[in-house]
Amino acid sequence: MKYDFSLVINNEIREKISDVGKYFKSKRISTIISKIIDNMYPYLKYYHKINKENVPIYEKLNWDKKIHIRIDYKSYLLLKKIYDDTNGYSMAFVIRRVIDYFVQNIEKFENLREFISKMNALYKTKPRRIKKRQYNVWNFMESQGICKFGSLIRDDKKREFSLDAPYLTIKYNEFYRPIEYLYLRQKNE
Repeated sequence: MKYDFSLVINNEIREKISDVGKYFKSKRISTIISKIIDNMYPYLKYYHKINKENVPIYEKLNWDKKIHIRIDYKSYLLLKKIYDDTNGYSMAFVIRRVIDYFVQNIEKFENLREFISKMNALYKTKPRRIKKRQYNVWNFMESQGICKFGSLIRDDKKREFSLDAPYLTIKYNEFYRPIEYLYLRQKNE
């Protein structure tokens, strides 16, 4: 299933995309963008590595062309999730960052296959697991002589006064759609 999406670009972005078109054997800008997103789909979940975490600012783009692209619905949902998580102003901003990342890194390699294999090697490695021992706050409070530490109170009974704030947990399905919301509210004792 395909999703129709519109975004605006300027001459600078159009030139970058047409330079990358030789890897996809296409001259249509919309087709090239769709193929870039399709090729980058497995790595979009690592978007936080592509783009630096920063305060979102409005991107003023002197655009001269509006493009309609057709992307996979699964790719659209993942891009929408990234857009929601980063508090961006538009999904087109996220797509332009993915295109910039692709264009900058494809120039380092000779062909698309080598670029994809390097991306696989970069992102498919298993992360090192760091095992940490559980921290015993009660022993720390006792050793430091602290009676109150955040919402914890050490007296005859070890008590915890929970904060009166809702907690939200969300479960997602394979299409990155939320399927379950669970609101928890702890009661004050």
